[in-house]
Amino acid sequence: EAMEQQTISIAKAGIMATLKSRCALLGAANPKYGRFDRYEPIAKQINMPPALLSRFDLIFILTDVPLVSQDTAIAEHILKTHDAGELAVRMQNTVNSGITQNAITEAMEVIQPVIDSEMLRKYIAYTKRNIYPILQDDARNALIDFYLGLRKQGENPDAPIPVTARQLEALVRISEASARVRLSNAITTDDTSRTIRIVMASLKQVMTDPETGKLDSDMVNTGMGKSQRDRVRMVRELIRELQEGQKGGAPREEIITRAEEAGIKKETVEEMIQQLKRSGEIYETSNEKFRVV
Repeated sequence: EAMEQQTISIAKAGIMATLKSRCALLGAANPKYGRFDRYEPIAKQINMPPALLSRFDLIFILTDVPLVSQDTAIAEHILKTHDAGELAVRMQNTVNSGITQNAITEAMEVIQPVIDSEMLRKYIAYTKRNIYPILQDDARNALIDFYLGLRKQGENPDAPIPVTARQLEALVRISEASARVRLSNAITTDDTSRTIRIVMASLKQVMTDPETGKLDSDMVNTGMGKSQRDRVRMVRELIRELQEGQKGGAPREEIITRAEEAGIKKETVEEMIQQLKRSGEIYETSNEKFRVV
């Protein structure tokens, strides 16, 4: 499936075809252990390969953070919806309940959407059929400046790549959507400003390396940020160094000790050893000793 081209390829009984699949795609996933870990790349926490995850224009992490004002609003909303249901049940099952239909309608207002779902469906269908926005010059320049500003952060050879051309394409698509929702055939700087704000909120959530605080597109594109990749490389070179002169290979405990001296936690080292084994870069000889292939 080519999400970006909005096509789907089928190969059946010797027939190969590419069909149009022009639709919006919304995905939802729960983290492996019930809660997101801010110190782990998102790709490792949900059952979705990086190659697929990176095709989504916007990714947001929803976390349950206790906050008095927000928790109060949620609690009041939930209880009000129960009130509406309780009133309706009592009126239906009790003779002379004293509850009027107006009272129920009033109580139900809390769960009525701001825009009726049928109206929203028609609105979206209308925009898709009738609105074809064009990027204005100043809006185009705003997107280019934003993209180049992010790319510039990755010019240093030791710096991670903050964004790729895929994010630039996403900027254009979201700006088009912003103009469409306004029923406008012109994409203006109002649309690009909104797009940049939304995209930055997404990037900061899913592409910020918790160790360096820098944006790193590899957090989503490959499932492993540059800082983690550097540590894996360091552990591999450490094993290569320790296996010299050692019968059988580099002992696990010695690898862990040396890596801890370099500032890598024990559990992280063990995870990297397993990762290197899975990728075939090292192999376990015997008695918990390892050699680089």
